[in-house]
Formats: sequence, C-alpha cells, structure tokens
Amino acid sequence: MIEANEQPERPDDSSEAAAGAHAEAETQPEAANVPAVAAEWSAAEPEADAAWGTIAWQGLPTPPHRLPNAADAMVFLLLLGMGLVAMIGMMGLALKLHWFGWSDPTRLLTNTRVALGSQLGIYVLALAAALPIYQTMWGRGLMDGLQWRPAVAVRLAKWLLLVAVACDALAALGNALLPFPQHAPIDKMFSSASDAWMLFAFGITAAPFFEEMIFRGFLVPALATGWEWAAERITGRESRGVDAQGFPVWGTGAMIFAALGASVPFALMHGAQVSHAWGPLSLLYGVSLVLCAVRLKTRSLAASMVVHASYNFLLFAAMLAQSDGFRHLERLQ
Repeated sequence: MIEANEQPERPDDSSEAAAGAHAEAETQPEAANVPAVAAEWSAAEPEADAAWGTIAWQGLPTPPHRLPNAADAMVFLLLLGMGLVAMIGMMGLALKLHWFGWSDPTRLLTNTRVALGSQLGIYVLALAAALPIYQTMWGRGLMDGLQWRPAVAVRLAKWLLLVAVACDALAALGNALLPFPQHAPIDKMFSSASDAWMLFAFGITAAPFFEEMIFRGFLVPALATGWEWAAERITGRESRGVDAQGFPVWGTGAMIFAALGASVPFALMHGAQVSHAWGPLSLLYGVSLVLCAVRLKTRSLAASMVVHASYNFLLFAAMLAQSDGFRHLERLQ
C-alpha cells in the first residue's frame, strides 16, 4: 500500500535521454558521420581532378600538345585534295566553254603549261585556306608553326649550298651507275624552249617550297611525334615534352623513323615522271633523306628548302649548259 506522500519510482531523466540517444544512434548509424564523410570527399576532389590529367591505365602525365602532329598533316592533305577537285572542275569548265581554245582533253593533259599551272593552282588554293585555319588551330602563324626560321638558313647558307652540291654530285654518280629510262615522261615536258624555262622557274621556286612544306614541314614532324607517342605508351616512359619555343623534342629513333618514312611518298610522288624506274626512285629517296636530315638538324624548314631549290638549280644549270640555253633540246634526250 502506497502512502499518500510517496510517489512511484521513475527512471532518471538523464538516463532516459541517454538511452534515447543511444537507440537513435543504433537506428541511424551513419547519420553522425555524414559531415565527416562530406569533408573527406571535399578534400579528395583536387586529387580526383588531377587524375583526369593522367593516362589512367599507366598513370603517365598527359603529354603536351605537340605540333604539327598527324591530325595537322591530314588537314593539309585534305586541303590539297580540295584544291585538286577545284582545279579539275575548272579544267572541265574550260573544256566545256572552250576557254583559251581548249577542246581536246588529251592535248590539255599533256600540255606543260597546263600541268604546271594546275599544280601551282592546287598549292596556292591549299595555302590560302591553310593560313587562317592553322592560325586558329595553333594560335600561331602557319610558317612559324612549321619552324620556317629563315634566319637559320641565311646563317648556314654556305653549308647548305655545299650540301646541295654534294647531292648534285650524288645524282651525277647515280645517273652513271644506276639504270635510268631512256625516254621518261618528264622528257616530253621539254617540248619547247618556253616550256623548259617554265619548268626551270617552277623547279627552283614553287616546287621546292611546297614540297618541303608537305614532306619536311608536316609529314616529318607528324611521323616523329607519332613515334614518340607510341613509345611513351608501349614503354611507359615520360614524354620528352617541348622546347622553350613550344616545339616537340624527338629522340634519335623518332627522327630516323620520320626521315625513312617521309622519303617514301616523296620519291613515289615523282615516280610517274621517271617511269617508276628503281634507279631514279632510289636517287630521289636518297636526296630526300638528306633533306630530312637538314630539316631535323637545323630545325629550319627554310634550310631544307634552300638545299632543295639549290639542288634543282644545279640540275637545270647542267641542262642549260648541255642544250645551249634550251635552244637545242634534242641534246637532252
């Protein structure tokens, strides 16, 4: 029996609060850890962002953007293709409308002036489109991005001319020892003195300039950088990076590969002119290797262009002397 002044026992308020808190913690065990987890993830975010700049499957730093690369070379080849299509269209229109008295496609295709003019037109159209495109892509001028560097060519002019003389001597030796076709298609382009002079002018100006741009300006760097890119992923080594001017640094193996690879299409491009005979093609391949070596050693596209133009000039100078100023073209047969 409970007395009037006695009260029933109640659990201690503090104990009840503690028990309630304990029960709540058991039902929501992660709730107390949410702020800590969020802080931990927040602290880890910089590392996560940095990880996007690595090659995840090897943990290598992302290599710098090296120019010109294979994509840049493909863009220029596409521009050349578009120039070719445009010139074919213009020639077709000229035949249809009988411009300049042209009506026979066969005669048109074998005309030296048309051949040189259309080739120059392809080059000029491609160059005109390339100038703004590469300025936008690279943030620098086309010739700057191709390492034109004319000051290097001026400084080394004497040595570059000596290299051209050596190449010309090699050509003379090859002409004497290697089998050359007697009546190559290029001989038909020397059908008149005016055609010969046009070939002379084209051969020492536009041809070396644009051929060096295509093969030593775009293709050689693209192949060398491609070699380095593959080697970095196969061996796991770090990128050689770029120099102080932002140009890629290549190893010896990459440069050798680029020279050997770029010289193949260079020789084949002239194959039709020499009936695809292996003698002159071998000579062209050797000359291309020298031009690649000059480009890679000097890091100047202008330097290899000077050697190329000087080499062509010496070849034409020999023809001039042999034909008495292109007045006796039969002596060149």
